[in-house]
Amino acid sequence: MKIVWKGKYISKEQLPIVILPSNAVKFKEPSTFLTLNLFAGIFVIPVTIIVGTAFYIKTLLGLTVDFYDMFDIWGMLIALIMIIPHEFLHAIAFPKQAEVQIWYSIKNMMLFAYSTYPTSKLRFIYSSLLPSIIFGVVPLMAWFFIPNEFFQASKTIFSFASFSLILGIGDFLNVYNAAIQMPRNSIIQLSGFHSYWYLQ
Repeated sequence: MKIVWKGKYISKEQLPIVILPSNAVKFKEPSTFLTLNLFAGIFVIPVTIIVGTAFYIKTLLGLTVDFYDMFDIWGMLIALIMIIPHEFLHAIAFPKQAEVQIWYSIKNMMLFAYSTYPTSKLRFIYSSLLPSIIFGVVPLMAWFFIPNEFFQASKTIFSFASFSLILGIGDFLNVYNAAIQMPRNSIIQLSGFHSYWYLQ
């Protein structure tokens, strides 16, 4: 795939418009970044459940500290630094023929990958989840195997994994929309600010 750094996002008019098939169906999804962030905030709940469950399981294995003592600033800072690699992981999961644009918005406090290339439902879900798997799920699983005597390293990895999952809530909203709105074997394609699906 070709990755293009587009820079500062200011308005919807910057995003490319493409000709869609006549049977394309517009997603039921937020129409602004503000409402997108508000709806995505709901996914903090399952993230909290996942992280809390992981912590509970490790307490059964012998961890003896309070939940809030497992967080530190270093893990959170590393997770923030990994925002750019996060978006590049989205990009590399697209088909090799795709052009993927990378934008940032200071106003909306976000960085995002964008492509108008037609993508299968499963490929879209995979590309949406890949960064959270690499930076969230994998470190959280590795955290189980860190001995309690390496407490500071344990805190940093737990914080990094947890905060990385929180930073993926917008991706989880996209996955949810694709999972419940797209029929099996359908195609998703972006045009402007919105997403569309269709059957070939």
